[in-house]
Amino acid sequence: MKTWIHRQFRKKSRVYIIPTRMGGYLNGLIFLMFLMAVGYANNLLLIFTLFLLSFNMIWLVQTHFHLHALKFDGLSIKNGHVGESLPVQIRWKKSPDRPLQWSIVLEGPCGIVEMTTLEEEGHQSTGEVILKKRGRLNWNFLRVETTLPFGLYRTWIFFPLNETSFAYPALLKTTGLGALGQTQLEGQVPQERKGSEDIRDLSPYRGEESRKISWKHFARSGELYVKEGTEWNDQHIHIKIDLPADHDLKENYLKSIATKMVDAYRQQIPFTFEITGSVKRGPSSQVRHLEDCLKDLSVC
Repeated sequence: MKTWIHRQFRKKSRVYIIPTRMGGYLNGLIFLMFLMAVGYANNLLLIFTLFLLSFNMIWLVQTHFHLHALKFDGLSIKNGHVGESLPVQIRWKKSPDRPLQWSIVLEGPCGIVEMTTLEEEGHQSTGEVILKKRGRLNWNFLRVETTLPFGLYRTWIFFPLNETSFAYPALLKTTGLGALGQTQLEGQVPQERKGSEDIRDLSPYRGEESRKISWKHFARSGELYVKEGTEWNDQHIHIKIDLPADHDLKENYLKSIATKMVDAYRQQIPFTFEITGSVKRGPSSQVRHLEDCLKDLSVC
């Protein structure tokens, strides 16, 4: 029964309306004035009561029609980290005349999230939401409500949704590539390589890349030698995680992993990501790779 009632109040394009506190006071006052006018046979009071009642009906209809013409066209919500402001864009097929001061709410199994409206135009509303829980978020309804134009009645309308977004683990304030014990940084390790001849750090040229040739030595002796010395390999971060059983430790651990990934991406360092016995991605430093890895983290 409760589920059935819940569904009835979320019918597409059905506008609901109830009095606000001030509207309730006004309706109570009108009812009291009507009783007094009838009880005391006061025609002047009755006329004034009917006059006020007619205005009240006009205010009710005006509030109702403020959303009656609203037609939903689509919604897009960006993925992002918990605690950050995520942009939301809503498109309307048809919207009433200004002012468009609405309260917009997203509803789903994860709960209710209010949208802070930043800008509203005739066929588009843009704003932002702040998510407080990580995971895959399925949005089922968009609720738009207002008390305009007079503040005496609250009216709202539901639009069904079929949208999904991801709330990634929150980022730590401090970053650093060596923060995690289970993160292995491959490359960027200097190696001393002594030459095979009597000249330190040089060996005879055997067709290697020309950029390794010691041109200074060639200018002096006329012989081609290649530089050995210190060698740097390509950077590569390997992130392998093993989730703790404790919930609090797990959340902090995922925050650290997400921070590591974002920091590597910002420095354009390729990284591989592996969940023990499950997912393995990379190596890559592309934004698509980062997003896929963060999505995996959000549903861990």
